[in-house]
Amino acid sequence: MFKPGSWINRKRHNRGFGIQSPSAFFFITQVLREKLPYYAYDELDDIACQCHGIGAGKCREIFRIANYFSPSSAIVIESVAAACAIGSARRNIPQCLISEKGETGKDPAAYLEKIGCRLMKGNPLQLLEREIKENGYCGILYLGECCGRGSLLECAMHNTNKESIIIVEGIHQSKEAEELWQHAIESPLTIVTYDMYSYGILLFNNEKQKQNYTLKR
Repeated sequence: MFKPGSWINRKRHNRGFGIQSPSAFFFITQVLREKLPYYAYDELDDIACQCHGIGAGKCREIFRIANYFSPSSAIVIESVAAACAIGSARRNIPQCLISEKGETGKDPAAYLEKIGCRLMKGNPLQLLEREIKENGYCGILYLGECCGRGSLLECAMHNTNKESIIIVEGIHQSKEAEELWQHAIESPLTIVTYDMYSYGILLFNNEKQKQNYTLKR
């Protein structure tokens, strides 16, 4: 829930003000707030217009996050647009979109095939467990809107290393979502977290100091 003073914190952290960590400052100013164009933006913008949920601006942010961290594998749960964004940035890694219904739309489906992202239809938790077992740990995971998110997030968080990244969609959309996010940032498993209001980023590098950054509303 939005609290008094939160807007001030978001405004300050948006441009990197008050941030002591050089790596966090770079990530915020040069990745999350990057303004330069990328080769994949035009295609991603078209895909975002055809997908429900996240818009073109967030697709671009997710693309930059995946491009910056260079994960060794990618799993996206119930977000076609996010799968397209991450897959565009990391085409040469094992990647999959997990969907209970398996619905993507014609053009997004063609794009996913083009970037080498597998569509896996079925029980999200069972498929997530299988993919993590194959990969050895969670590389980058995007957790979209779906049932059983608590179990999915818990499974992923217990299969991470210092290179893992988890992005959680809609962390302030409901009381349940806020409780899920609060549990995640308070967990001893998470180290650095970024509250982007419409989504959150969890990092697990235990060489860093535990810190939560609140960036924008």
